[in-house]
Amino acid sequence: MRECSKCKKQYEDNVTYCQNCGEKLTQKKAGKGVHDKNARLWAGFNMKGSSLAPLACMSNENVAEREFGKVSTIPDLAKVTPKEDGSWYCPDCGEHNAPYAKNCKGCGRDFV
Repeated sequence: MRECSKCKKQYEDNVTYCQNCGEKLTQKKAGKGVHDKNARLWAGFNMKGSSLAPLACMSNENVAEREFGKVSTIPDLAKVTPKEDGSWYCPDCGEHNAPYAKNCKGCGRDFV
């Protein structure tokens, strides 16, 4: 979760800018524990009930990419939350947009 340092609203990790005030969000500090960037790869390794299924999926994706080329995916976009007057701050670039604008004037993102 991310938190706005200015107005203290909390947002999901895929939001970069506060939708209330436009401030750039900071990542909350993680608690004590493993801080290995590859920790997810090793999660459950050699543990009872661990599965190699994720590795098989990765292999299938690589084969498909080799045969069909790079497949475009829809990015995980954060939902835009408009203010009371209809204007909105872009969660990706922080630009303040006019009321009911269909696209962000800063980065071109759609109002989703």
